[in-house]
Amino acid sequence: MDPRDIRTWAANHRAAADREAAEARRHPMSAEKAFASALALLAFDEKQNGSPFERPDPVTDREDEQVWATWTKLRARWRNGR
Repeated sequence: MDPRDIRTWAANHRAAADREAAEARRHPMSAEKAFASALALLAFDEKQNGSPFERPDPVTDREDEQVWATWTKLRARWRNGR
């Protein structure tokens, strides 16, 4: 990977963040509009991906498996008197 590409990407990212901040200062969003926008974004996500409460989450599944495996090891040691 070329370090110049990363520097260019970072500079573009900073410029975009600066522009976004300037726009937000010039045209502040009311709390009502911000809340409505957040709800619209949540509705769009649910339309595209299904309910967030019903769709599978591989990260949570993996973490649950790790917790269960650790608990099983601890329980086995405790039963053995270690």
